[in-house]
Amino acid sequence: MQKDKIRLAIIGCGGMARAHLNAYIYLKNQGIDIFDFVAMCDVDQNRAQEFASKAAESQDNVQPNVYVDINEMLGKESLNAADICGPHFLHHTLAILCFEAGLDVMVEKPLAVTIRAGHKMIQSAEAHNRILATAEQVRRWVGPRTVEWMINKEKMIGQPRMFFRQGIGGATDPENLLRNEPMVWRKDKLTSGGNGIIDGGVHYVDLLIYFFGEPDEIYARVENLNQFQFQVGDGDYVPQTVEDTALATITFKNGVIGQWVSTGAAPGRGMGYNSYHGSIGSIHSGGGYPQQPELQLWDGSKQEKDDLQKAYMESLSQEEKDRLFPHDITEGVALEVYDFLDAVHTRRRPELDGVDGLKAQAVCNAIYESGWCGESVKFEDVYNNKITGYQDEINEEWKI
Repeated sequence: MQKDKIRLAIIGCGGMARAHLNAYIYLKNQGIDIFDFVAMCDVDQNRAQEFASKAAESQDNVQPNVYVDINEMLGKESLNAADICGPHFLHHTLAILCFEAGLDVMVEKPLAVTIRAGHKMIQSAEAHNRILATAEQVRRWVGPRTVEWMINKEKMIGQPRMFFRQGIGGATDPENLLRNEPMVWRKDKLTSGGNGIIDGGVHYVDLLIYFFGEPDEIYARVENLNQFQFQVGDGDYVPQTVEDTALATITFKNGVIGQWVSTGAAPGRGMGYNSYHGSIGSIHSGGGYPQQPELQLWDGSKQEKDDLQKAYMESLSQEEKDRLFPHDITEGVALEVYDFLDAVHTRRRPELDGVDGLKAQAVCNAIYESGWCGESVKFEDVYNNKITGYQDEINEEWKI
């Protein structure tokens, strides 16, 4: 066990990093004082300084140092751990630099911009005997934990058979192809690796693996139907190069099969739900994740989410409560950062390491690869970097 406080840096001080920062501050405010903010690093010095100033309020106004260059930070600071929230195409570069400097690392999902990049991260962590954690908050919420308990422990829906997830919506003014929005890295395949499927969608895939185990085969159609263009600095417009629509069929080795539809190119009446069906009933929740699970059996009998979640929480032993909801924390990002800090502090495996993160990502990449080649693909072939057509130009661009 590490005796001294963890000396933490946050690398990348943009959107999701703010949620991470707030979660770390929440832990400090709860009296979980096993770490100190030591450095903030971002190419935008003002953003890094804003993070440093906010962090200082939680540690007796001791200001973390601010950097715009990771190499300078690693050279000057004595750090134990880093939380990386940069753009996807930088994840592998930043993480490997940290491993080489002796730091444990948590990386915001998706783990990497391509599967090959993810394997390089895992190999570097192993070579330097460092922890690589994947930042994943969704499975840690009470709702998804309840669903996993309902499916696998209590067998409330019988033998699992299938799942469905629909996320259907459209843009405002869809016939206006020249959008009054800036072109950002998330809309560029080379810097993001993909759009909603690999970005937010990787959360959903992690849930599917949590519920059903190892994936087997994926078939998908992937399209950019809107053909929107976005503004760049000189006033010109450039096209989005990532998907706005994907329709996928995913099978698991235990026989479960399901369909996932995700589109932002279907204007009019939208819908969003996810459901899980077995031999005697189903679990349904509105939205993209099972935060409000409801059970309905074949005979029409129902159980509402409040009763289900209460029963789940009451079923937990004290050991399980301490592991899944330490210090009575139930907010997902706070749980994920605590899990990382505790893993660093006690030298244990985090709940979701780099391999777990890359497996979830591999299903997302399998959707892209299937769409690219027009055929179904095996999960293991994508995870083992044997099918790479969609990813080849990304790997070439960043010399991965």
